[in-house]
Amino acid sequence: MSIYYKVVLFQVLIILFPMLVYHLFFNENERDRRKPHSKLTIIQLIILILAMSFPIKFAEGYVYDFRIIPFMISFIYGGTIPGLITWVVLMIYRFIIGGDGFTVVLINYSLTCVLLILTGKKIASFHKKHKLVFISLVFWTNTFIVMLTLFTKNQSSQISFMLIFYTITWVCLMLVVFVIENVNQQMMIREKLQRDEKLNVVSQLAASVAHEVRNPLTSVRGFLQLMSDDNNLQESQKSYIRIALNELEHAQSIINDYLSLAKPNTEELTSINISDEVKKTLALMKSYSNIQNITIETDIQDSLYVKGNRGEMKQLLVNIIKNGIEAMTTEGVLTVRAFEKDGLISIDISDTGKGMTANQIEKLGTPFYTTKEKGTGVGLTISYQLIQAMKGRVNVESEPGIGTTFTIQFPSA
Repeated sequence: MSIYYKVVLFQVLIILFPMLVYHLFFNENERDRRKPHSKLTIIQLIILILAMSFPIKFAEGYVYDFRIIPFMISFIYGGTIPGLITWVVLMIYRFIIGGDGFTVVLINYSLTCVLLILTGKKIASFHKKHKLVFISLVFWTNTFIVMLTLFTKNQSSQISFMLIFYTITWVCLMLVVFVIENVNQQMMIREKLQRDEKLNVVSQLAASVAHEVRNPLTSVRGFLQLMSDDNNLQESQKSYIRIALNELEHAQSIINDYLSLAKPNTEELTSINISDEVKKTLALMKSYSNIQNITIETDIQDSLYVKGNRGEMKQLLVNIIKNGIEAMTTEGVLTVRAFEKDGLISIDISDTGKGMTANQIEKLGTPFYTTKEKGTGVGLTISYQLIQAMKGRVNVESEPGIGTTFTIQFPSA
């Protein structure tokens, strides 16, 4: 029996050492992991081959190894394509190894494969705790099927060893999940620090420059307005003044954005009716949408209350709705929904515009990043900052050529 436990320790080493290397030297984000040639997929394939090459042979045709760990990790953290690649390699290598258990392995892993594909998007949205529970349920269901197979094959003598082996396997699986979740957390912290550093630079710039620029702009605007009242001016000259005033308004709007970014007014959060705020904002944007020939469709549940600042809530709604309108050319449809689910107030703002790539979505909210030709990127940065300050969160789903959906969620007040 001691030889079995030596092999078990070797299997543990096969699993944990490559994952430790991955943790120390490779920092892949979620998008990179879903590529077929990602470092995570390559490491899982190496682990799979090594684990199946050095199994425990308990009886003729019955072998034990840690193959289920790279199989599940590829699906859960890599996605459908890396998972299917791992499944195909597993089946081919198991067929080459031979033995009576191939049919059982094929059925068992195929069913697990279908389950992981169907629940892939749901798993990706789970927090670490829920993800651990789900992975454990799938693992022990798989183990239960193996146990039933042993009973039907009159191999009950293996049950005690099988339970010990699979318990060790489960512990290793949990360790691997913790390693990857730790990598995810480090990536998020690093990105947040970089974002906060950029915001800090922009805030300092805004605080030091915006007031100084606003004063001369106010003076210039005042003199231009006085000049426009002069009856001795020609109509062409008055039109030039109107153009100059419009450009000054645009400059003033940008300065206000920078001032909001420097110091968002979210210190006093009160209970506000978000349903009314959404309706008022849509009424405000109605004329702008008509100019752009955009149809606005709404489905707003009444009496939805959140903790927030009324003025800042209006500002972020205007920013995101305006972006949705400007993302469409003509005859587009902007759909706005507001509803409550599971104690969260959700506001969905969907457009039928040009959409965005995954790389563009990832950069949204960072200072100076914009997909518009004449945009500064500050408006969306402010919106993200205000949502976070009001204890909310935002999720963006988009497909190029189809459209974009912004989902803003706040805790119900």
